[in-house]
Amino acid sequence: MFAPAYTGTLKIGQKISVEGNCFETTTFELTKSADGKYAIKAEMSNPRSLTCSDFYLIGNTEVFHTEDFFMRGSHIVNIDVKGDDAIFDIETNGLDTYLFCEGVKDELLSIIQTVKAFVGGMGKHPDNKFIKPKVPEYMEKANVDFLNWAVNWKLEERPTQKVTIDESQVQTGDYFAVMRLDGLDPLIMYGTGSHSGHSVVAMRENGHLYIVESQDAWYWPTGRI
Repeated sequence: MFAPAYTGTLKIGQKISVEGNCFETTTFELTKSADGKYAIKAEMSNPRSLTCSDFYLIGNTEVFHTEDFFMRGSHIVNIDVKGDDAIFDIETNGLDTYLFCEGVKDELLSIIQTVKAFVGGMGKHPDNKFIKPKVPEYMEKANVDFLNWAVNWKLEERPTQKVTIDESQVQTGDYFAVMRLDGLDPLIMYGTGSHSGHSVVAMRENGHLYIVESQDAWYWPTGRI
């Protein structure tokens, strides 16, 4: 939820209207003064509460600016544009505006929650005695919470944690769906609608059973096979 939503592109001399989380109506206008200075005129009206605010990211490939609007009424946001490339970009493409879904405090909490979902299990080899690739409990919980919130899938812990399958029952072409609660697999599941984040296939060759996959993860001894 920390990623902002696109709300429109500002061109010099043009206005856009935005409905914010706090202010029901917001108008932005990009201006250029006679001395070549750039500014944004913002008009905030109809706040939904007395304590809310709207937090915006405004910029392009050369310019980056954030602004948190707390007060209704008119505001002037000066934009620092330096260099020929930055001037060409703002003159040609204008500035894109993005609205963060939450306030600064909740944005930071969202970032922390996201980091928890991706950072952990960083060991490079299963045999490492100190830093193992196993997903830690906090990371597992963050991803379970994400799947529940993002795709409405509530994972329930099964009483049976390990199942032994006789190797003779596994034949060429058998498919195994894999899910690792490491941030990446749940993100794949969110984007594809799947209940797995990785796929492997069994293959028998010269009397030996192989598990065939394509991956480049750091937690396997050999990558890209």
